[in-house]
Amino acid sequence: MKPKATILIIDDDPMIGGTLRELLESEQYRAIVAGTGKAGRQAFQVHHPPIVLLDQELPDSTGIDVCQDILEMDPAAKIIFITAHASVRYAVDAMQAGAFNYLPKPFSLDELLIAIHLAENSLRLEGKLKVQEYKNKQQRSTTELVGHSEAAERLRGQIQMAAASDAAVLITGETGVGKNLIAREIHQRQNRRESFLTINCSAIPENLMEAEYFGHEKGSFTGADNRREGIFELASGGTLLLDEIGDIPYHLQSKLLSVLEEKQVRRIGGAHPIQVDVRIIAVTNRDLTAAIRENQFREDLFYRLAVIQIHVPPLRQHKEDIAAIAAYFAQDFCGREVTIPEAQLERLAGYPWPGNVRELRNVIERASLLRQNNSIHPADLLGTGSAEAVCDARTDLARPEEITPLEELIVKHIRRALAVCGGNKSQAAKCLGLSLSTLKRKIKSS
Repeated sequence: MKPKATILIIDDDPMIGGTLRELLESEQYRAIVAGTGKAGRQAFQVHHPPIVLLDQELPDSTGIDVCQDILEMDPAAKIIFITAHASVRYAVDAMQAGAFNYLPKPFSLDELLIAIHLAENSLRLEGKLKVQEYKNKQQRSTTELVGHSEAAERLRGQIQMAAASDAAVLITGETGVGKNLIAREIHQRQNRRESFLTINCSAIPENLMEAEYFGHEKGSFTGADNRREGIFELASGGTLLLDEIGDIPYHLQSKLLSVLEEKQVRRIGGAHPIQVDVRIIAVTNRDLTAAIRENQFREDLFYRLAVIQIHVPPLRQHKEDIAAIAAYFAQDFCGREVTIPEAQLERLAGYPWPGNVRELRNVIERASLLRQNNSIHPADLLGTGSAEAVCDARTDLARPEEITPLEELIVKHIRRALAVCGGNKSQAAKCLGLSLSTLKRKIKSS
């Protein structure tokens, strides 16, 4: 049977410490015993137990001092005081120091287990809230996989195959085809995993990437004021989407490969590895085989990620789905079923859609805002926000005063690139060949 949580017992009485360890181990917990405050602090730094049973009086320090030191290392730790000197004053002092609960000696095994179960429930709730807080920072797709073309049916079959496995998945395809949607579909059909977290490998400053992925201990570098879990720890037990995996720096690829193979992470400044159980789905619009040839992407990492590989075709290769997708978006934006005239659908089908489904979504959204009665006319907007229309300056001007200032053209170009990319600054910067900081600076100055 798999052991439950690790519990640290800090008590100077060897008989009590040994008895508590035997009781907890009989309940499948992993128990660690320390007889002094110093030993307890050291054990906590090494093992990071989520729950601590702490004696009020220790030979080298008070339980209050040890409690405060532990909570400084990890504010999420649940500390249960145990003491033979029960009093209201001791209980108040313990709670003010940040203790989770307070048990006067002698106590029964049932009383101890109830206190531990309450601590575990609190940890689970806080963990869910932490994951939800991280989720709220991510951009989410709210669409479904729509269409009945051969390409769409093939994708559904691949999604079902991937959902039946815990193997890593690599999803490739052009920008805007719906790769993240496919990833979410895989997760939703795989009922074994609860959370779904996303990290954009191209949006994190390189100097912060390792801390974001793997976490860090307090004081491990300048600015590390608290201990922090990385995304792999937060996603443990769930699915982690590595968006734009092709942009991860080469020097971090070996560490990522190690995590995937060993299912362990080591925080920056950490002394011991931490087990994680994460289902990995990676997404990219880059040609990773070309990146491998150019020594920009590790071949061994590619094969580790591409156990299951899904390629999402561009919209121009399954135009028979355009009408269904357009109707879906129209109903979503209008809140009810609306009509797209047949002539409009024919024009939509004849358009090359360089921005793929994302561009179609933007066109339908704009058309929905301009709709009259129960009908929308999205084809009238084709090209107004596309990459093909960003360079519209005339080259045959007759007079110098008619020439559009370069800065104005740059601003216009940036705005249209943002429209194509659905407002995603990181993606727009990549399309424009700019750094994210340069793009933000130009937007701010415009």
